[in-house]
Amino acid sequence: MSSATGVETRSLRTGKAGAVLAVLLVGVGVRLIGISQPFVDAWSWRQADVAMIAENFYRHGFRVLYPQINWAGSAPGYIGTEFPLVPFLASILYVFFGVSDWIGRALSVLFFACSVAFLYALAARVFNPRSGVLAAAFWSVTPLSIFAGRSFMPDMASVALSLGALYLFLEWLTRPTSLKLFLLTGITTSLAILVKLPAIIIGVPLFWMAWKVHSGRLFGRRELWALACLALIPSLLWYLHAWSISRFYFPYHFFGEGGLGLMRAGDYLPIARNTATFALTPVLVPAVAVAFALRQQSKFGRLFHWWLIAGVVFVVFAAHGNRHSWYRLPLVPPAAALAGMVWDRVLERFGRRFGARAALVFGCMLFLAGMVYLSYKAIRPHYDPWAIPLWKAGQAVDRIAAPDALIIAVDKGDPTILYYSRRKGWHFSASGLSTGNPSDSEEAITTLENLRKAGATYLVFTSYTSWWLEY
Repeated sequence: MSSATGVETRSLRTGKAGAVLAVLLVGVGVRLIGISQPFVDAWSWRQADVAMIAENFYRHGFRVLYPQINWAGSAPGYIGTEFPLVPFLASILYVFFGVSDWIGRALSVLFFACSVAFLYALAARVFNPRSGVLAAAFWSVTPLSIFAGRSFMPDMASVALSLGALYLFLEWLTRPTSLKLFLLTGITTSLAILVKLPAIIIGVPLFWMAWKVHSGRLFGRRELWALACLALIPSLLWYLHAWSISRFYFPYHFFGEGGLGLMRAGDYLPIARNTATFALTPVLVPAVAVAFALRQQSKFGRLFHWWLIAGVVFVVFAAHGNRHSWYRLPLVPPAAALAGMVWDRVLERFGRRFGARAALVFGCMLFLAGMVYLSYKAIRPHYDPWAIPLWKAGQAVDRIAAPDALIIAVDKGDPTILYYSRRKGWHFSASGLSTGNPSDSEEAITTLENLRKAGATYLVFTSYTSWWLEY
């Protein structure tokens, strides 16, 4: 009898492993579509900045402590930013493969693959293996996850590291004497926050898990204080360093600066609409709502609830940053896990009545198929190569300009021209840095003369900005 049970258990494990592998392969395959596309899609400007930093690492000695951009004229262009792990990894790969756009995109695909494994493991540990498979499937097909998972940006890396940190912390709580788990948890948590500061919201579910195990005694646990120091001190040191760079080096820029603050109530409506359609899809939203009404029997059953609540609070307070949809990516994994838990219970009840196979077909046809359709509809416009004129202009400058030429790009602050020109220069505006247009011809002429005196030799227009010549 026990032998038969063991065979059945192994069969179930093999089936779940096969399902996760299938989800992983499909998810990776979808993100490999257009993997070699230049950075001309909906998030072109942000990817161009990251790619610029990676190429400068590659060409100027891998100085990871001093990320550089090209839109500061002849100045070095050091800027304050999150820890540049992703562009630094890309710059190392450039040594072997040359500077290619697909490398940065492939890194995000790789981090996505890691995130699937960690999300499955975490949801299976908190709920059950089938919930884990469903969570991984939902995470793989949401439009925001797809697009962020093939964009040269640090967001997918931070989410993958956040998932890894939560899973490792949960494992460490069950094996508190494991030095290996302690170190891995601290390092992974630290990297998640270093790569993207908003990842600090995982502190809420981490604290909640510690409370479930130790209650009020957690404040006296030295190992927890040591873990907090290991996770937070490197981030504190880095962001102090990044802030000092932004204050001492032209163009005095810190990415994400001024991103916190409340907005008027009506200004949150577009954010809520985008979250419901692009981040979660209308299929996941009701399932998540139901998840908050269900009782949880497992010890850590509210882990994803607290993570999602922390993410929503961040979205509310990150008013300025929320104009960019990638700031809502951390909402998707906990929402996918909660939806996986809800639909696991639905399929269980359906299976009791109609059979397990019918339940599986029902779930795939009704739920996943609906998500795939809605995701395709929501994500298709983001692949539109709207920035091709900027890409072509940059390539044209790269062909005709001297390697040390300084250029002025009329680009509304989008660095795509400067990145593909492989030249330093300025955005054409009153300051040479901001995205605004000059208020009149006199200001435009004065700005142009000042930039010429600073060494500019090329003025670059595209079809999007040729109206300047008429105006």
